[in-house]
Amino acid sequence: MWRVTGYQTRMSSDAGERIKAVDRFADVVEALRATQPLTSRELAAEIGVSKSTAHAYLATMEANEYVTRTRDGYSLSLRFLEYGMRERNGLRIVDVAREAMEQLAADTSEAVYLVVEEHGHGVYVDYALGDRAVKTHAHVGTRSPLHSIASGKAILAHLPEERVEEIVETHGFERQTENTIHSWSALQETLERVREQGYAVNEHEANVGTRAVGAPILVDGDVVAAIAVAGPANRITPTRLEEEMLGTVLATANEIELTYA
Repeated sequence: MWRVTGYQTRMSSDAGERIKAVDRFADVVEALRATQPLTSRELAAEIGVSKSTAHAYLATMEANEYVTRTRDGYSLSLRFLEYGMRERNGLRIVDVAREAMEQLAADTSEAVYLVVEEHGHGVYVDYALGDRAVKTHAHVGTRSPLHSIASGKAILAHLPEERVEEIVETHGFERQTENTIHSWSALQETLERVREQGYAVNEHEANVGTRAVGAPILVDGDVVAAIAVAGPANRITPTRLEEEMLGTVLATANEIELTYA
């Protein structure tokens, strides 16, 4: 499997079965997600098509209410919010984990996040904020590289090895900071340590100045999600993490597992 960078159509071993118009629709959505609003001329430059082709896609998507238009250009419509929230609200783990997450946020006074894996990304599906919480870049719907966040590493450590290899082959090692894992050997070593100790730590790997600890939520041997507590590194020190927070995080993960089962 291989992938063309940018907004070009993504190729795979089953490329013959792909529908180009759907791939192009995805390119338009990704371009608008990254930078909006865009005019048809700007979109054409972003995704490598003619202005007339870009305009035709935008006009069709506007007619179907997938984009909105202002004098500044086109933006994604809130229809995507409707779709995403419907799927998110249908996840049982969100309801099951909610009360325990709120208690964990109260106990630690920090931000607590619930993350699931989808298409090889870590997707934030819920959060709870303690009274001293500093909200990070993440919000409901944010997608992050699994190898760069504590919850993501907790998930990767409990996926089948062939699935981890597939994720790495597809997405590579996007570096968000200088501390982000950027090699297969380093990832293997990290995941082995996570399995042995039962938790993962994020040391300035997703955002400089942030530290997090995450634990997997395992049901019948399968990882269904992970929770993490994150905050400023000067407040979540290694000593505080180990002595005050770790036991509470692991206990919360176990409580969620028992409730979910």
